[in-house]
Amino acid sequence: MTATQTARPNPYVGPRALERGETLYGRDREVMDLLALLISERIVLLYSPSGAGKTSLIQVELIPKLEGEEFQVLPIMRVNHDPPAQTGQEGTLFDVLFLEKLLELEQAATQGRHEKLPNRYIFSLLLSLEARLPPDQQTRVHELACMTLAAYLDRPGPTDAPAAQVLIFDQFEEILTYDPTDHAAKTEFFAQVGAALRNRRRWGLFALREDYPGGLEPYLNHIPTQLGTTFRMDFLGPTAARMAIQKPAEQAGTVFTDAAAEKLVDDLRRVRVQRLDGTTGERFGQHVEPVQLQVVCRRLWDKLPMNALQVVEKDLEEVGNVDSALADYYAEQVAAAARQTGVSERGIRDWFNDRLITE
Repeated sequence: MTATQTARPNPYVGPRALERGETLYGRDREVMDLLALLISERIVLLYSPSGAGKTSLIQVELIPKLEGEEFQVLPIMRVNHDPPAQTGQEGTLFDVLFLEKLLELEQAATQGRHEKLPNRYIFSLLLSLEARLPPDQQTRVHELACMTLAAYLDRPGPTDAPAAQVLIFDQFEEILTYDPTDHAAKTEFFAQVGAALRNRRRWGLFALREDYPGGLEPYLNHIPTQLGTTFRMDFLGPTAARMAIQKPAEQAGTVFTDAAAEKLVDDLRRVRVQRLDGTTGERFGQHVEPVQLQVVCRRLWDKLPMNALQVVEKDLEEVGNVDSALADYYAEQVAAAARQTGVSERGIRDWFNDRLITE
């Protein structure tokens, strides 16, 4: 196999989340179990290791199935919402709008009018919900900043809208990681979310990384059920991983042979363990990380000849072992970011080491 760049669309998405209209493989059981649990219990905490694919599962599979059950699924919400538009000032549009509202309230206070400060986390949720509307139907930002979540959701909507609403809070660990000292605002946030969910015609799904549920403990009394119903989503098992490897290639007209898929799965689930004598060795783990699978498969596909009709074991040698494939991908992305931003590669790598990698 030569390293010819294929002109065909790459069926593997790489490290990003899958979007609606794309296909998620290997998660049929988790989708149906989560769907049944959410419908029956109304409020569910979904947690998983980072990179297991929560957002992909929600966007590609869960939301369409909920809509098929005649739920009105509102846009996915983030508590650290970052609108795509940018301003000429430092910071995101969200930060600028929020600051403008605070300045307006300070000016009102000097005139003897005292208004309650907006809650930035609720404001973020409302901006997420407004994104579904055309610009001429969106609420004025300054009105939105001081609106409660329940008041926003209780506003009259289209007469043909389903009565049952589903609220989805994605990457919910952000409520804990963004300004850990902001306890009062977080408490108010949970109180408002709880008030909205006391309407039994509303369902709620909270998705976060599995190392954060314990941090929610101080706020759970505000939420109906105290998030007592949970669903854990793990990495892919070997059978599901083989499906995630072979099915996209099959849909693109290429056979990813069983032997090649088996070898790649084994490479992806190989882990180093410490023996009793202090030495280390390699063993096969139980799971495959979807992000690593997507990155390696995407690189492999890019190296296939344009007319390749199958992927065999020998083809895997082009991307090397999993560690080298991931390292090469990281190096390529750092170089691309440096070209686009003008920041040195060393600066980007240092930022990753200092900001994104913890002990």
